[in-house]
Amino acid sequence: MTHRPELRLMLIEAGSVAVLVDLVVSLDEETQYYAITALSNIAVDDNGRNVLWDTQEELVDMLIKALHRPLKIKIQSQIVLTLRNLACDSRYQVQIVEKGGLDALLPLLQSSYTILITSTCACLRNLSIDSRNEAPIICSGFLPELVDLIPQADEPDLQCHAISTVRNMAANTGQDKQAFVDSGLFDRLKIALTDSRTHPKVLCELAAALSVFALNDQLWRPIVELGFCKLLVQLTRCRDMEAEYNACLTLSTLASKGMAEVYDEFARLWRAPNGGIRGCLIKVMTLPEYANTNVRSIAVWLTRTLLGCARTDLVERVACDAQLVAAIEEIAKYRVVLSSSCSVASSTRLSSAAVAEDAKGKQADMTDSHIMAFIANGEHAISGSSGAEHEAFRAGALAYQAMTLLDDFTRVGS
Repeated sequence: MTHRPELRLMLIEAGSVAVLVDLVVSLDEETQYYAITALSNIAVDDNGRNVLWDTQEELVDMLIKALHRPLKIKIQSQIVLTLRNLACDSRYQVQIVEKGGLDALLPLLQSSYTILITSTCACLRNLSIDSRNEAPIICSGFLPELVDLIPQADEPDLQCHAISTVRNMAANTGQDKQAFVDSGLFDRLKIALTDSRTHPKVLCELAAALSVFALNDQLWRPIVELGFCKLLVQLTRCRDMEAEYNACLTLSTLASKGMAEVYDEFARLWRAPNGGIRGCLIKVMTLPEYANTNVRSIAVWLTRTLLGCARTDLVERVACDAQLVAAIEEIAKYRVVLSSSCSVASSTRLSSAAVAEDAKGKQADMTDSHIMAFIANGEHAISGSSGAEHEAFRAGALAYQAMTLLDDFTRVGS
């Protein structure tokens, strides 16, 4: 019954939660298992978690204590999944760690049962969202265990949970990240990226993790030094748009560091492998209009960064690439036509001549206050618009960025 939201609500209103919590310690294993499973399902949504938080103060203690007892694997796994669902709530993320949940989870992560390891990783993934849990997770010895799970291509769900947990911890600011480097993280990431068996959804997680690592002053350098840029270029050729997006985002983030070693690597990879950085930029910028606008925006931004970098030979390669300029001009042709109510009425494309004329007038239609507000403030600037209108504004903002980039090309050329 707890699989359906409306039935969960009926059970809660009937007062079943307290009864189910009492059965967590039942001596009958089947009763215990199904009671915990029901609580896990109740904890799936906000309403259920709020009821549990407000009325069942001892629930987390009971679940953690149960994990210390010799139980069947399916019961242990279900307890961990219940903790995972509870940990969708920030209050439980902190409470589970404070009440000793990590000590109960570590032996399960080290077990020989894949189902138990996977459920534990899923729980850790949610616990790692709260920055206050990063230090306790690392100090409890989880990091090397998680890192060792990353290359396990036969278990893609396990890989995704392990990668995402490490990424969440790396995203937290204010902590020393040397432990990530020392754990062998980047060696394991490289193994997973180069394994032909790696599932596309795992590639997405790997690319997303690298985009986060690239932001950190201690973690971006191994990405460059260990040859990940080449792998990222190859990843932009995969068929998964999300993986392509995150690979482009990582390359763009690295470029924003403004470091000589990054530009050296980009210059080395300008045309190879698979067309190199150049091919990546052209491929992404020539995606059809209905494709993800964000990934094309990143490609435009990366081009602008390279055009303004300190390495003159790389600047020349970008500035003198006619195909790259043509791709940017094509993006700049997009226009958004606004109705009197400032909602998007339609969109159109301009000829190359019209684009050139717009450059003289600083693109009067695209500097409309609503488009500029969108560029500055994102979707909050057009909160009353529909999904289609949001996408049109995004495309319009991208066209404005492309036009600005064409101005940069003109300045460099002069």
